[in-house]
Amino acid sequence: MKIYPVIMCGGSGTRLWPVSTSRTPKQFVNLVSDTSLFRQTVARLAPGEDGLDLAPPIVISNARYLDLINAQLEADSISPLAILLEPCARNTAAVAAVAADFVGRIDPKGLVLLLPSDHFIGDPGAFRKAIIDAIAVAEAGRIVTFGISPDRPETGFGYIKAGEPIGPSAHAVSSFREKPNHVTALSYLADGNYSWNAGIFMFPANLMCDELETHAPDVLASVKSALDKTKPDGLVHQIDEAAFSEVRSISIDYAVMEHTKNAAVFGPLSCAWSDVGTWPAVGDLQTSSGPVQPVLIDAENCTIHSEQGTLIAALGVEHLVIAVHDGAVLVMSKSRAQDVSLVIDALKARGLTDKF
Repeated sequence: MKIYPVIMCGGSGTRLWPVSTSRTPKQFVNLVSDTSLFRQTVARLAPGEDGLDLAPPIVISNARYLDLINAQLEADSISPLAILLEPCARNTAAVAAVAADFVGRIDPKGLVLLLPSDHFIGDPGAFRKAIIDAIAVAEAGRIVTFGISPDRPETGFGYIKAGEPIGPSAHAVSSFREKPNHVTALSYLADGNYSWNAGIFMFPANLMCDELETHAPDVLASVKSALDKTKPDGLVHQIDEAAFSEVRSISIDYAVMEHTKNAAVFGPLSCAWSDVGTWPAVGDLQTSSGPVQPVLIDAENCTIHSEQGTLIAALGVEHLVIAVHDGAVLVMSKSRAQDVSLVIDALKARGLTDKF
């Protein structure tokens, strides 16, 4: 079976405002290195000496990001298999349905590798090996999700509990658990059978279509209708708006993974993974604070992100995030990293739509 990587890159990453906005979301900006997370994701899928043979990437994104996608693919001389543009956001079940149906039309026996574009993986070799080792599990008729080895009692991630073993490093999924409180997260860590849910999947295209037909037939029917009505322009497929807007918004976890009997978890992986979901997570990964080194005096455990021409000085503070971008400044306690949406709400209320 051939593997078709499908990269999801339609999100806006508002928790990383002001650098990540609806116009230039986090996957397309250089947050933790000198290349974007999207470009890093594409690079991890390139041909290598490990024998992993992947088709050119299929990109699924919001229509507004086409220019960004083209520019970044061209910067690395990457020619995608296709770019599928959603006219509106409809969550990950819709994306999985688009990926499965589209690949199924190209190659009915193909495997889909569905992965986000806004994650960081510090050990791409370990990640690629996991893909190679998980191929047999997917080919045997499983929807494989890749679990990440937890190293702390994280309350911001979902968890996967491994059930009975079905192969080397592979288990049937016992259950999916939503974001736990701290005490529950500690118990998951102590249990040893839980991994973080990174939202990375590999599955036969026809199997995902069958599971959607069983558990979310309305989602699959609406997606099929939308793709039937989509007329490609070269590699670009602008998905039909009228049909796609009818798709129910639901995550693939809720729509399929929590109901199917064919879910498997591979891992847990130790590949230096991060979802880069908050400013403290950026701080853990960034090798510099931007083009202008900040002045830090008695400043402890702070995450600083500046831009060219802006000097940040922090004196006698601790546990802060200070981020400057395009005329906007964010100053917040690290403990409020999950609450940046409150700033976006305040900007909306003021009509400052150009700031997010």
